[in-house]
Amino acid sequence: MKISEVSITARHPDAAAAFYRDVLRMPVDEQSDRVTVTIGSSQLIITPGDQFEGIHHLAFGISPHDFDLARRWLNEQIEPIIAQGSDVTDGPAGWNSQSVYFHGPEEILLEFIARQADAEIPGGTGPVPRPLSISEVGIGVPDVGAAVSELTDTLGLPTFPPQEAQFAPVGNHDGLLILVDHERVWFPTRTHQAARGPLTARIHAPKHSRDVAITAYTTITAAA
Repeated sequence: MKISEVSITARHPDAAAAFYRDVLRMPVDEQSDRVTVTIGSSQLIITPGDQFEGIHHLAFGISPHDFDLARRWLNEQIEPIIAQGSDVTDGPAGWNSQSVYFHGPEEILLEFIARQADAEIPGGTGPVPRPLSISEVGIGVPDVGAAVSELTDTLGLPTFPPQEAQFAPVGNHDGLLILVDHERVWFPTRTHQAARGPLTARIHAPKHSRDVAITAYTTITAAA
């Protein structure tokens, strides 16, 4: 599974555009009605919208050969989130990954994640980390088990460890939908719950091409 596009809203898309362009050094196309950020093979679309409860969570995949560069560079640009005394977080069992987390515009929780599954991809040659894609999209749902069943049954997506009552990824190393209970606080923050605001994720799925509305404000658009 690959995540080709994620669409979210922001109260101040112009400030979001400045952050992704000037701080993270990502290509940004700023139009009157939307901001498009190119993140490797994926795009992040930001349109104007009202304030909502909670925050979104996105992870940007990078080659593990770029992780040290990403960590050093990020510490020069913005304050990372410290968890258990470190800015580096190891992924759950079976992920074979390392991450560094930080906040972006309007408190969105962002992450650079390096997976050993991408070890064959060489590191970049420039001074800033080169994202491969949007690797993860965090989604708050009222019933994690029901959302997992709908995505696996309808779109043929595989589950990914760990499968827990309040946290259950769906997809694979190339792209994950992180389904969490909408009352759960995002790690490694201490207070921020999953967003209850508009989000559409366009993915490549193995089974069918269709739209699946997994909450009143979250739609997964799949193409086989």
